Amino acid sequence: MGDDTQSLTIEQVVQYLDENTDFFMNNPEALESLQLNQSPDGTISLAQRQTQRLQVKTQKLHEQLNALIENAHSNSELQDRIHRLCLRLMDALSIDELLTLLVVELKQEFDADEVALRLFYSGDDIAKLPKVEGNISQLHVDDKSLKVFDSLLAKQQPVCGRLTKAQKTVLFGEQANDVASVACLPLGHEPCAGILAIGSYDANRFHSDMGTVYLAFLGDVLMRLLRQYCHHIDG
Repeated sequence: MGDDTQSLTIEQVVQYLDENTDFFMNNPEALESLQLNQSPDGTISLAQRQTQRLQVKTQKLHEQLNALIENAHSNSELQDRIHRLCLRLMDALSIDELLTLLVVELKQEFDADEVALRLFYSGDDIAKLPKVEGNISQLHVDDKSLKVFDSLLAKQQPVCGRLTKAQKTVLFGEQANDVASVACLPLGHEPCAGILAIGSYDANRFHSDMGTVYLAFLGDVLMRLLRQYCHHIDG
């Protein structure tokens, strides 16, 4: 007769013990057959090594928890800042005051190093914007430079983090290389009325874990305020 026994692999043994952590407690006689070398002087026992591994895992869990708490606090502060900014923008009495206030407040409240506003227009329906200090201009919706934003505009959601060099060039021009992280907001939906970009020279200033719901709200509020002065903005 053939031998029906099957040899177990190390992986199978490890998997079984992992699924039956109380095996040696329920089968203490199995310990008698184990060959365990005594720990030489200056080394640690298996129990000590297990304790150390558990401590490392616990430390990682604490770090993850602290990161979640920190992000929650950061998002709460972001919500408060956007709330205050929207109230100030709604108090503006003219488009000159609105645009000036937007740039100044974003640099103060959001520690922005660069602020860019690109408004879109179609046909020949271009609005006459006031000459205010800031990186503000208009682009035709079919402008070839906007192709690099197709993905962003298709999702119609703000993004935080890093943009491509081509995207930063459209928004920040000569300062593109200095901008390391960006919060980029589409203004309005179907069609999008423009893009607002808040740039920082700090690569960690704007990151993917930031809450974008509040940024989307800011984009919607700004679009509606601009619509009062720029009739081609009807998103």
